[in-house]
Amino acid sequence: MNVPSLLLRVLLAGLLGASSATAGEPSRRTAGPPGQGCAPPPRSAQVINVRGGRGGARGDGITDDTQAIQRAVDVVAGTGGTVSIPKGTYLVNALVSVRLRSDMTLALAPGAVLKAIPNGSAHSAILLVSRAERVTITGGTLLGERAGHTGQGGEWGHGLSLAQARQVVVAGVTAKECWGDGFYVSSSREVTFCGVIADHNRRQGMSITSGKGIVVRDSTFKNTAGTLPEDGLDIEPNAGDTVDDVLITGCTFADNAGYGLEIGVPQAHTGRAWISHVVVDGSTSTGNGAHTLSPSPRAGIEVSNCAEVRITNNRVVKNGLGILLRNGADRCTVTGNAITGNAGDGILQYLCKGNTISGNTVTGNLGRGINSSDSSVEGVSRNTLSGNGQPP
Repeated sequence: MNVPSLLLRVLLAGLLGASSATAGEPSRRTAGPPGQGCAPPPRSAQVINVRGGRGGARGDGITDDTQAIQRAVDVVAGTGGTVSIPKGTYLVNALVSVRLRSDMTLALAPGAVLKAIPNGSAHSAILLVSRAERVTITGGTLLGERAGHTGQGGEWGHGLSLAQARQVVVAGVTAKECWGDGFYVSSSREVTFCGVIADHNRRQGMSITSGKGIVVRDSTFKNTAGTLPEDGLDIEPNAGDTVDDVLITGCTFADNAGYGLEIGVPQAHTGRAWISHVVVDGSTSTGNGAHTLSPSPRAGIEVSNCAEVRITNNRVVKNGLGILLRNGADRCTVTGNAITGNAGDGILQYLCKGNTISGNTVTGNLGRGINSSDSSVEGVSRNTLSGNGQPP
C-alpha cells in the first residue's frame, strides 16, 4: 500500500511535529493557542473594520448585521486584505449568508460571535465560501440557531459551508449549536482546518462530502446529537462524488452520540461514490456512541465500503465500540493504536479482506479484544491484548 501523498507532504512540512510516540501512544505536539501557526499572513496590509464608517455593523446582538459585514467583505475581496470583526455579537441572516470572496482574510477577534437569526429553512449557512479561492478565516464563534429553529425538517443548517472552494484555511474557529453541521465541505480542494472546535451541532461536527487535499488537525469535535448520523466528523460522499487525500491528525472526538469519526461510502452509492487516501493519526476518540439514535452500536472510529484507510497512533477509549471495519473496508492498516475500555469489541472487522491489524494495545474492553467475524485474520499479528471481556 502506498502512503498517501498528502501525508508525505505534511510530514515534510513538519505539521505532525517531532514525536517520540511509541506503539499505542498518540503523537505529541507543543501546546499553543488554537490554530497557532496555521493561517498564512494576509498578502495586503489593508484592514477594514466591520464597525467602521457610516452603516457599519453594530455587534449588539439585536441588529441584523449581515449586509454591513458583506459590504466590508466586498471591499476587501481580491485585495489580499483583511476584514476585522471586533468583539461583539453580530446577527446574521443565514438564509442569505455572509459570502466570502477570493483573496481575503476574515479575522474574528476573541469574543466575536456571528449568530444565526432563527429560521425555518432546511438549508442555511452563517458563512459561505463558494467558487472562491485563497480565503482565510480565523478566530471567533459561529453560533447556530438550533434552539430557535422554527422548522421541523431538514438537516443542512451549517456554521461554515465550503462549496467549490480552493486554498482555504480555517484556524481557531468555533462552530456550535447549528441545526445541521458546524463545518461542511463539498467539491473543495486544498483546505486546512486547524484548531477548530465543533460543539453540540445537531447532525455532524464536520461533514466532508467531496474534495481533495484536506487536512484537519489539532481540532475538537464534541457533543454532536439530534439527528442521524450524529458524528463528530463524517467523511461520506454523495453519489457521483469523490473524497481523496485527507489527513486527520491530532484531533479529539468526544461524547458524540454517533461515531466519533465515520469514513465510508453509503451502500446505496457503491460504485458511484469513492473515498481514497485517508489517514487518521495521533487523534483521540472517547465517549462516543453512548446515546445514539441508531439501533446499532457506534464506534470511536468506523470505516466502511472504502479501501486503504490508515488508522495509526490513536487513542480510542470508552466508546460503544473501539475501531470498526465493515462491509468492504478492505486493505486498511490499523497499527500503533491504544484501544481501551470500550463497551463492545476493541477492534471489530467483518465482511472485509486484506486488512493489516498489528502493533495495537487492546485492553479492558467489555467485548473481544479483536473480533474478526467473517473477515480474514491473516493480517492480525503482534497486538497486545489483556483484560478484555471475551478471549480474542
